[in-house]
Amino acid sequence: MDAVTALIQRGEILAAYDIARAALEAGDASREIAYKAVLCLARAGAVDFARTEYVRLGLDRIDDDPDIVALGARLLKDLALAARGPRRTAFARASTRRYQALFQRFGGLYGAINAATMTLVAGDRAGGQALAAAMLVQPPSRLTGVAAYYDAASRAEALFLTGQLEAARDTLAQALENAPSAFAAHASTLRQLEMLCRETGLDPAWLAEFRPPACAHFTGHILDASREGALSEGLSSNLREQADRMVREQGIGFAYGGLAAGADIVFAEALLDAAAELHLVLPVSRESFIAVSVAPFGRAWGERFDRCFARATSVRYASLDPYAGDEQVFAYASQIAMGCAVLRAQTLSTEALQVAVWDGHAAAGPAGVAVDLAYWARGGRRQVVIPVLRPPAPPAVAPSLRDADASASRAMKAMLFADVKGFGALRDDQIPAFIDTVMGQMAKVIEGLDAPPRHVETWGDGLFLVFDQPIDAAVAALALQEAHRALDLRSLGLPRSLGLRIGGHYGPVHLTTNPLTKAPAVVGAHVVVAARIEPEVAPGSACVSEALAGALATLHGDRVRCGYVGRTQGRKGFPATPIFNLTHA
Repeated sequence: MDAVTALIQRGEILAAYDIARAALEAGDASREIAYKAVLCLARAGAVDFARTEYVRLGLDRIDDDPDIVALGARLLKDLALAARGPRRTAFARASTRRYQALFQRFGGLYGAINAATMTLVAGDRAGGQALAAAMLVQPPSRLTGVAAYYDAASRAEALFLTGQLEAARDTLAQALENAPSAFAAHASTLRQLEMLCRETGLDPAWLAEFRPPACAHFTGHILDASREGALSEGLSSNLREQADRMVREQGIGFAYGGLAAGADIVFAEALLDAAAELHLVLPVSRESFIAVSVAPFGRAWGERFDRCFARATSVRYASLDPYAGDEQVFAYASQIAMGCAVLRAQTLSTEALQVAVWDGHAAAGPAGVAVDLAYWARGGRRQVVIPVLRPPAPPAVAPSLRDADASASRAMKAMLFADVKGFGALRDDQIPAFIDTVMGQMAKVIEGLDAPPRHVETWGDGLFLVFDQPIDAAVAALALQEAHRALDLRSLGLPRSLGLRIGGHYGPVHLTTNPLTKAPAVVGAHVVVAARIEPEVAPGSACVSEALAGALATLHGDRVRCGYVGRTQGRKGFPATPIFNLTHA
């Protein structure tokens, strides 16, 4: 149990659930392990399944444990906020009752303020105001640190509900003073207040002053010693002054990008000297990247690379393979970096922006600053450009026929792997019903998609789907989950515990032909990444890689939402991979 608690505290939700689920299956009937298992499901985004398990495990009948009561209230709250119409109202009222029971039995501001908020969500604005006003009568508690922050933030929320906006602003400012670096706590409060602004029709602009530092994607030109007008040392020095000013004026506290000689390294140095977090995304292995993008431009750049690399908060690789001449991997690395910046901004409830050092010329190939700018612009977020003067790049050399053939067989695709947890335990007489109904329902969903998969494979209860665009894969995953949840498994003679789990990834793959079946095939290292995610997913949920989550967040944040839930466990020699739950926005 200590191991489960430690994993939850570190945010490794799926690893924690794996241990808790194994304990339940082994016969551990303790309320504590049941609570941890359901908590993990809730945080993994499998809210419907979590609610089912909450009832099945008997947690809904427990009223003497504040954590278990609060979890039940939280599940109903999540269901309400994801619903519309009468269903939303019904879940909101049920959540209110649960929060009120929590407050009446155990006291504290958490149950009181959430009861007030959910009363408002249920459509009773006056009732919500009355509950909030009653909460404000309670005397302030003598707390410090994060506990004091939550106490003051709850009072700020109550003041907002009672229409005292200026007092709410002042109290929220006091809350931040109690825990100025507790960015995760700040983000939770900001999301709650943003939701209340939507419910009440108030402009959330008043929250801007309370947001954490901005998250940036940075991109810029490499130092090209073979071209006249490249970033000389003099221009590099001037660029550093502009980078320093940019970091300061834009309030950048977290930044993601590469570390090539030239603008990347200059900006990275400015970030580090400003005590901002530097997160690197390299397109290929470290040694290969240095050989291609750093070493050719002089020893001094190599030394500066080493210093920045050593001080980086994190390092990611789009591929661990050596560079083989395909520039697409550089564009892919930039897309991952952009996605990471947007995902981090969403997690912190702050702004994501792009900072670019650009000469104003179009890119000569599939990667470059102009390509990065165009991709980011599709998401409608802010961009800030530091202009530099350089001559246009020489025309790209036409690839050889062999290179062209290899490039044509490689393409960016979004992939889904899916299976049904519990299929292997079905009796033989249950298999026909499973194929006809469960798999049959999946077939109907796939046939009805506006953007169907370009490639489909299936075996037993497993599915492998390949899509041209990330959003097409996301829409399909959510549609499959919704259709599965709508099945009445009990009436079909199937166990209700059958849970559909889906894993997704986005990356370059090889499009070829299976020499045995002569059928089209999609293969490559990134197919393996997608395949390794699916077994780690909690039943009833869909989880995707950081690459797919980032692409969705950058371009389709208005339609879907991806929240970090942990890492795969790196079984069979595969590295641990960050994964995110996929839900509707």
